[in-house]
Amino acid sequence: MERYTRSYLQLIKPGITLSNTLSAVAGFSLASSMVGFMPGKLVGVIGGIALVIASACVVNNIIDRDIDVRMKRTKKREIASGTISVQTAAVFATILGAIGFGVLIILTNALTAALGVLAYLWYVVIYGIAKRTTPLSTVVGGVCGALPPVAGYTAVTGRLDEVAVVLFLLLMVWQLPHFYAISLFRGKEYAKAKLPVWAVRYGGASTRHQMILWIIVFVCAAPLLTFIGKTGVLFAMIMVIIGLYWLTVSIVHRTKPDDVWARQVFGASLIVLLLMLLAISIGGYLP
Repeated sequence: MERYTRSYLQLIKPGITLSNTLSAVAGFSLASSMVGFMPGKLVGVIGGIALVIASACVVNNIIDRDIDVRMKRTKKREIASGTISVQTAAVFATILGAIGFGVLIILTNALTAALGVLAYLWYVVIYGIAKRTTPLSTVVGGVCGALPPVAGYTAVTGRLDEVAVVLFLLLMVWQLPHFYAISLFRGKEYAKAKLPVWAVRYGGASTRHQMILWIIVFVCAAPLLTFIGKTGVLFAMIMVIIGLYWLTVSIVHRTKPDDVWARQVFGASLIVLLLMLLAISIGGYLP
């Protein structure tokens, strides 16, 4: 029973589900600092968005089973290995999605539910096609990954505005160096799976340049919430320091081999994500 439960847990890609749910909570917290805390909305954001993301991850596992069997890192995934059948996984995804969207509609609002539909379809369909056909798949996939904080924000405010745009940009820009790093230190696996990610198509040097470029863009975008008057100066300072830390890691270790350097930048990106989400969550309360 424990092994069976663990298999279903892995099917929802808990790391992706958790990190995206946390980013949605960050957007919710920022919005709450502007219009007030609504506990029912928080339940809707956490429960609805987590279940929708989990459902999309299950569908992604179904669609990518042909790729997963060709990669060392993923060949033991539940569907690829046959631990869970496609039919069973499809039922599981349907249940998760139905409950998730129901929670969003009932406890948040139509706009947030619509963003959930957009993110779901973008991840499953558009990104699913892009990852097999273009080295720009990281950029394409970044769209759905940047929508959870926006959904968390709209769950409270019910509108798309300049704050939602900045939240989208921050998460979008963060994702590019993060996922380029993965493509760099797992380049051989992606090549074996015949996925034309940037590192496979254009090599390590070009991928390094892309990563550093986008980290610089992240540093520039970091204080935007303060520039539009939604957070205080302290928030801007914290965000810039976070970005500079990431940039420093990428520059100081630049002489190391591609895979070693990429893993260090990747590790730093996880720290940056956690600190950024914490800063956004409390940003509306900082002077």
